[in-house]
Amino acid sequence: MLELCLTFLFSFVIWSVRSVVSVDRIRFVRGHLERREDVLSPGSASSPPAGVEDSQAVRQFVGEYLRVDGVFLLRMIAHNTSGVAVADITLALWNAWYERRSTSKDLEAGSMLTARRRPPAVE
Repeated sequence: MLELCLTFLFSFVIWSVRSVVSVDRIRFVRGHLERREDVLSPGSASSPPAGVEDSQAVRQFVGEYLRVDGVFLLRMIAHNTSGVAVADITLALWNAWYERRSTSKDLEAGSMLTARRRPPAVE
């Protein structure tokens, strides 16, 4: 019984630390994005997805999109399934986020170019 309690306590501490430390969350997600292997051609790694080399983008993806609970769910999936499943899920989330982020930046840039200047108000 004591061994079971110690195991539970140790696991709880490890999972808590991993959830709190942002560097570990970023490393976990980046690792799954970069180590994604092409399942169709074994032995050859596909190139990392667009934007993964931008560390600021990865930090923003983990901090603002996945947040603590999203990374926790990915860790739980990784703990109970294969790394390929987690890499596929992480890649799908990354692509959706990156596309939405790129589209919103394009819209913001376009609206700034087409914004009309109002004439000064005459009183």
